[in-house]
Amino acid sequence: MTASLTRRHLMLGGAASLLPVASWAQAGSDWPNRPVKVIVPSGAGGVVDVLARQLYDRLQKVFGQPFVIDNRPGANGLLGLTAVKNAPADGYTILHTSASASVMNEALNPDLPVKTLRDLAPVALTATGGVLLVVHSSVPAKTLPELVELIRRDPKYQTYGSWGVGSNGHLTMEWIKQKAGLPTFNHVPYKTIPALVTDIVAGVIPIGWVDLVSPVGFIEQGKLRGIALNGEVRSPRLPDIKLMSEQGFAFPATGWQGVFAPKGTPVQILDRLHAAINKELSTPELRDAIRKVNVEPPTVASRQAFTKLLESDLAVWRQIVEKGNIKPE
Repeated sequence: MTASLTRRHLMLGGAASLLPVASWAQAGSDWPNRPVKVIVPSGAGGVVDVLARQLYDRLQKVFGQPFVIDNRPGANGLLGLTAVKNAPADGYTILHTSASASVMNEALNPDLPVKTLRDLAPVALTATGGVLLVVHSSVPAKTLPELVELIRRDPKYQTYGSWGVGSNGHLTMEWIKQKAGLPTFNHVPYKTIPALVTDIVAGVIPIGWVDLVSPVGFIEQGKLRGIALNGEVRSPRLPDIKLMSEQGFAFPATGWQGVFAPKGTPVQILDRLHAAINKELSTPELRDAIRKVNVEPPTVASRQAFTKLLESDLAVWRQIVEKGNIKPE
């Protein structure tokens, strides 16, 4: 699916996503009448966790019930997704996750016990944004085409890092390699993004894919240089760094955060939660808060449009994995 088609999908049903809260009563549901558990399949303090806490602090005021964050890091998100899959489908356990922990992980590991669209019900898209390709300040490339040619001809630059096999950065670089016909080069998987950023700054490794938060200070200090960003929107805090698509590499998938419930959750609960989330995402206060952590608020998307995005992204990641013969660790 092309980026323009993806955007059209995301706009479908946008008006319905902003239904007045008062209209929810028509659904005939008393949900929620007790606390709601929000499972976040990553550690506290990361971008997914930070944005989840900001959103659900607001939702508990809307619904008058606590939305309690439960961090479940581990197995690239699988622990958290499994917990939600196995939870009762009653709206009292939901998932706030990323593309990396869901469709990307599934593309890399087709035998996973959790399938995003089979076992989970998409509720709402909550943030969009890609991952960032950075280099040490000594690397003599300022654009993605320049870096590609540098990698092609100089073995010194044929090593890069990401935060793991099958991560957004790893699969995106694999796509660039396939598109540009680059020679095989060395991927170094790190356990954490801060460790990778530290090594790039120190010159241990010249190139890496990182998140949109960790490298900002180093880029501002001139210790790192931002080369390109995947996704469809530039970084709010790093607006001068061009998208891959603006540099001749139109990558067909993106990064995102979103909300899911166990498959079988009543539609009226999904609709109420979807409407509430999108109502909050339309407020200037929350949109500004999202941009402060260097992520872009999403275009309002219906649940059906979010599902189409998941299907499209999963197909893209699977193709990259299969063509590159990438195996999970």
